[in-house]
This record gives sequence, C-alpha cells and structure tokens, in this order.
Amino acid sequence: MNRWKRLAPVTAVVASAAMVLAGCGGGGDENAGDTSKLTVWMMGEGSEEQTKFLDGVEAEFRQKHPDTDVVVQYIPWLEAPKKFQAALAGGEGPDVTELGNTETQGWAAQEALADISDRMNGWADGKDLLPDLVRNAQLDGKQYGVPWYAGVRAIYYRTDWFAEAGVKPPTTWDELVSAAKAVQAKKPNTYGIAVPGNSELPFYSFLWAAGAEIATEQNGTWKSGYTTPDAQRAVKFWTDLVTVHKVAPPAAAGWNEIDARTQFATGKAAMAFAGSWQQGAIKKDNPEIEKVWGTFPIPGPDGKPAPAFAGGSDIAIWQDSERQDLAWDYVTVLLNKKNAQTFADSLGFFPVYRDLVGGSKYTDDKIMSAFATAMQNTKVTPLTPKWVEVSRTKTVTQAMNSSVMKGQKTVEKATADAAAEMESILNAK
Repeated sequence: MNRWKRLAPVTAVVASAAMVLAGCGGGGDENAGDTSKLTVWMMGEGSEEQTKFLDGVEAEFRQKHPDTDVVVQYIPWLEAPKKFQAALAGGEGPDVTELGNTETQGWAAQEALADISDRMNGWADGKDLLPDLVRNAQLDGKQYGVPWYAGVRAIYYRTDWFAEAGVKPPTTWDELVSAAKAVQAKKPNTYGIAVPGNSELPFYSFLWAAGAEIATEQNGTWKSGYTTPDAQRAVKFWTDLVTVHKVAPPAAAGWNEIDARTQFATGKAAMAFAGSWQQGAIKKDNPEIEKVWGTFPIPGPDGKPAPAFAGGSDIAIWQDSERQDLAWDYVTVLLNKKNAQTFADSLGFFPVYRDLVGGSKYTDDKIMSAFATAMQNTKVTPLTPKWVEVSRTKTVTQAMNSSVMKGQKTVEKATADAAAEMESILNAK
C-alpha cells in the first residue's frame, strides 16, 4: 500500500510538535537468531536520568529475551513530525514508539499504529490504568496506545510574597484576582500572575470549571461549546487578567507556558500556571526558588478546584513492525507498575495507575500535593483524529484568547469565530 498517498489529507497531523520521536527503521525478523534488534523511538533529547532508566528497562527485558538488542533513538519534539511522516512514506518505522497523548488518535487514523486491543485485554496491570487516559488512546473502539505517564497543571506561587501581602492561596476566581493585585501592589515592577495567553491547556481548566465544554459530538456532528454563556464567561475571566485587572502584562497575549514559567522563576511574577514536570526547569533558572515556592490547584469560580487537562505520553507499537510480540513484551516491562513509578518520580510526573496516584506520597509533598488534587478531577480534549488540526495546526483556542487580549476582537466575536472554525475542521468530510 502506498502510505505516502494516505498522508495527503493529514497535513495537520504531521505538523504537530507534540508527536513521536523518530529514528531509523525496525526492519528484520524477530526470529533471526541472536542478532534481533528492537527499535524504540523516544521523545526529546534523552536526559541522563531517562537514559539510565531505559537502560534498566532493557536489562529487565533481556532477562526474557537475552538475544534481543534494544536500540533507543531520541529526536527532539519539533523534528518528530517530519521523521514520522518519512517513516510512513518509506516503510522504515520503529517497533515501539512514544507519542504525545493528544496525538495517538491522529496517527492511528493514518494506520501508523498497531491495534493492541487483545493484548491490553490480557494484560493484568492494564486493568488498573486511569480510564480517561486509556480511552484517549482509542479510535473506533480499538486500542492503539498505552498511557505511560500523566501530568496536570496547577499554579506555582511565591510563599514569601504572599505572606508579605497578607494573602493566602486562592480557592475562587475572585480570590485569584485579589491575591494577584495584592502581591503586585507590594512588589513594584512585578506582575501578579504570569498568564500563558497563547497556550490552550491551562485555559481549559477555566472553561470546564465554568460548566462549558470544548466541543461535543452527537450523531456524527461536532458542535463547539465556545458560544455558550458559560464558555464566554471563562474567556472573559481569562482575558480580563490582562485587559481589565492588569495583573499580567499585554505581552502575555503571546506567552506560552515556558514563557510564563520563566517569568515566575526569575522573580517577575508572583504566580504562574505550570506542570509538575517543570519543577526542574524552574529550579535551573533559580536554584533558590525551593525556599520560597508552593503550589495550589487552579481554582474554579465556586471554591472547588477546576478540572485539569490530563496530559502525558502514550506508548504504541508500529503497525509495520515485524516484531510485535517482542515489542509488546518490551511495552509491558517499560510500563509495569514498578517502572511506571520510577520514571514518573524521576521527571515530576504521575504514574498512570489508579492505585499509585493516591496516597500520602503525593498529598504530603509541598509541591506535588496541588497536582495530586488536580489528578483526581481530570478531563481530556475532544476524542477525534481531527483534534490535532484544531489544537496544533490552526491553534484555534490560542488565537481566540490572544485576539481578545490584544484588543482585536470582543469576547463574543472571538468565541463565535473560534466556534465556526472548530466546527468546520471537526465536521470536514
């Protein structure tokens, strides 16, 4: 089959920067004596901690398959889509691959990934996986990926600045604004909160907390929720942080989460939206920050924590792999509970098993406690292969919020335009 032709209608999918990490092919025969090789693609640059961890996984795997050499290849996120596209076109994919968990459906729709439904049904540990993350890796009722680790967002804050301003971690939207203003008044030349105006995922917590949905599907037709009063309320609150309350600067309209995190780490903002995995980067920017930082869940309007987007990565088996049995054995070693906990701990993520997420290990931790609370109430983006075009290629939500922050559109106009574009993409034949 000519896979290059199959790629033509999915430019949006391969344009995403949150995809698998690419490398060279996984050709050959699993039973080719002691020269078997299993090729594994992993995202990013490959930190010392991750390499050490994966070496341990390989050693455990080779106890059962001593003649199989595991070759791990790292490719930066931004290079991954082109590598993945080239692999589909040329037939040189891996055996096992990592994917961002919002991308699995898109690649499954392009027949890049193997259906592992039967394997999952027979895997004991799989029964304890977080259900939302399992469903997120399904397409048309079939399983194409296994959750590897999970991450949610919360708000980092300066405990010393809060104490100086006489405020406590907020639990409502109004308290969030009041705290930001109070700290900003006490600390000249700083901002109350670093708002990533050009990022969608922190915003979704406000959208969901307001009672709105991104989009819903009924009888095969998608309807955006952005024009509802609840959604417009969330957009107004989010953008008012910049335009009305001025607790974030106009430049925040273009900030991503790295920008916001850096503002906090370098002492320019009292609060920032960020993930638990960003602790290391914050400490790298400011080694002294551990003395004066804390976290709290993103608040809802009514005093309850807002729902959080359940992010993370999936692990999948390449459809054209000739070693799928070997690949599955590797996956079950990589993702067993012991290794899942070890890997999550090394990077500040959460394991994807229900019995490992709860308990005092996280709730008693100064930083992780807020994220542990968020993990108890998570949601995911619309389950459709076309979502990547809405989210990554067209950046519909980001553009909507940024246009309001920049004064280019009203909330009503921006939400109407975003809803129309979203529906056009999701309902395209």
